[in-house]
Amino acid sequence: MKSRSLVLLICLLSSCAYLPTLNKKNESCYFPIDKNYPGGLVNYYLKSNDSDLKNKLQMGNLKFMICRDDDLNANILAPIPLTYSKNKIEVTLNDELIDTLSIEDKFYRESRILIQNKDLVNPPSSMQERIEREYLQGLTAKNTLSSSDLKQTKMDIPVTGITSSEFGVRRFINGEPRNRHIGLDIAANEGEPIRAPLDGKVILIGNFFYKGNVVYLDHGNGLVSSYSHMSEETVVMNQSLIAGEVLGYVGSTGRVTGPHLHWEVYFLGVPINPEIFIN
Repeated sequence: MKSRSLVLLICLLSSCAYLPTLNKKNESCYFPIDKNYPGGLVNYYLKSNDSDLKNKLQMGNLKFMICRDDDLNANILAPIPLTYSKNKIEVTLNDELIDTLSIEDKFYRESRILIQNKDLVNPPSSMQERIEREYLQGLTAKNTLSSSDLKQTKMDIPVTGITSSEFGVRRFINGEPRNRHIGLDIAANEGEPIRAPLDGKVILIGNFFYKGNVVYLDHGNGLVSSYSHMSEETVVMNQSLIAGEVLGYVGSTGRVTGPHLHWEVYFLGVPINPEIFIN
C-alpha cells in the first residue's frame, strides 16, 4: 500500500504528462487509441491545466485538436497525413521537447487499373474548370470544423459488400502513377443502400466529374466523411442524419470500373484510414 501511494505521489508531482491513453470520460474526445502510422491518428494524453495549451504545444508539424476531460486532463488528437515521411513526432511544450512518438512503417500496396474512357483518365480542357470548382467545394467541405458535439466515433460499415481497395493504396491508372487512394472502396450490388455510419449533417451534395454522385457529412469536432459514385442520394443539404439512416444507393457514377462505394474520412481536413473507426 505504501509503495502504491508513493507511485501515485510521484505521478502527481511529475504531472503524468506523457501517458498515451483513451480518454473515455469526455465523449467529445472518444477517439480511437493511437494508430501512429501515415494515414493514422495520434491520441496523446497530457496532464496540463494551461488554458493556452493550443499555442504552446506542438506535435511536430501536425495539425491537432485538444479535447479536455476537465481543467487538468487533455487528449491531443492529431491526424497523420499519408505523405508523412518521418519516423517520429516530437512533442514540444514552450519550445522544450517533452516526448517523442514513434511512427510505424506501414506497408501500402500498389493498385493498377484500366479505364476504357480516356476522358476520365486525362480529362479534356473543357472539363478543367468544372474539376477545379468541384475540387474547391470538396476542400471546403472536408475542412469543416463545426462546434457540434461529436458523441462517439465508433462507426458501422456504411454498406454491405467486399473491400475492393484499401485506404492508402499507391495507384496506377492505365499505367500512369496517380494520387494515393485516400478512401476505402467497398464493392456492392448496384442499388445497395448506403447508411450513415455516425450521426451527422449533410454539408455538400453534388454530381462530380471524378466522384460521381457524392455526399459529405459533418460529424462534428473536425470529423467529416464522404460517399462517392452513388446511383442517387436520398438526402438534402443541411439535413441531419442519425447513424443507420440511408443517405443514398451504390452506383457506378464518375470514374469507376464497376459499382462500389468510395468512402473517405477526414479529421481536421486530413484524410485518414476509415478502418480506424469501424466498430
